[in-house]
Amino acid sequence: MILQDIKNRLNETRNWYIVLTSPRREKKAKETLDNKGVITYLPTIRVKRQWKERTREIQIPAVNRCIFIYATEVEIETLKDTYPTLPIEMAEEGN
Repeated sequence: MILQDIKNRLNETRNWYIVLTSPRREKKAKETLDNKGVITYLPTIRVKRQWKERTREIQIPAVNRCIFIYATEVEIETLKDTYPTLPIEMAEEGN
């Protein structure tokens, strides 16, 4: 990206949203959104998993089926056809 393009994107009004994904598809959905130029955040945690006699440390999403995105209204409108999205305030109301 050119520096001017980055500056223009910073001047746009953005909000945090939650994108809901299919089960165990968080990383693939994040990659797809990154390729579309959307600012994403997928928190992960390290866990140890054991398969038969082999133990391995892997990273898994901290929140199942959710990716957090920082997007404009225009970006959200284009994503609504592909992914269900919620404003971050909806998550706070559930408490």
